[in-house]
Amino acid sequence: MLRVLAAVLLALLAAGAAHAHTTGIHTGFVSTVSGIDPPLPGLLVRVIAGHERLSVQNWTEKTIVVYDEHGGVAARLAPGEGHAWADPRIDWEGPPPEGETRLRDWRMEGEADGERFAIAGFLGYRPPEAAAEEDEAVGGAGWPGWATAAVLVGGGVLAAVALALPLVRRKGEGVRP
Repeated sequence: MLRVLAAVLLALLAAGAAHAHTTGIHTGFVSTVSGIDPPLPGLLVRVIAGHERLSVQNWTEKTIVVYDEHGGVAARLAPGEGHAWADPRIDWEGPPPEGETRLRDWRMEGEADGERFAIAGFLGYRPPEAAAEEDEAVGGAGWPGWATAAVLVGGGVLAAVALALPLVRRKGEGVRP
């Protein structure tokens, strides 16, 4: 039974397709982190809300400093700390382009205990109509965000119950001396 519930939970988690910006003028813009050079195990960098905020989580044992576009400090993170901020290097302020395109590459300099590294990525655009057509082709259209969230929460509750059941002692069972 536990295996079945685990499989259902994994299926539910995999089913939720995430698309950046489903409404508004900036629908379709997506900024992506492509790498850290040199690699820095434990430094987690991702873009939130398509192209609006950069999130950096420091799971290294080093102090991380990420510089802004002018060379000032955008974030200083001790081990275990995280921070998210709006950064114009990953954002797009102009009108949407005519069609699907890669708009630009971006790069952010940083230091880990004084050793230089760079976070690299790119900003792209995919017209909302193209994303909607792809959703329809794979059967993902028509699911409102709240429904996806409800399915994920329900799956999480089922998984928690399934994992907790073996820990609950049956009535009458006890610890033997």
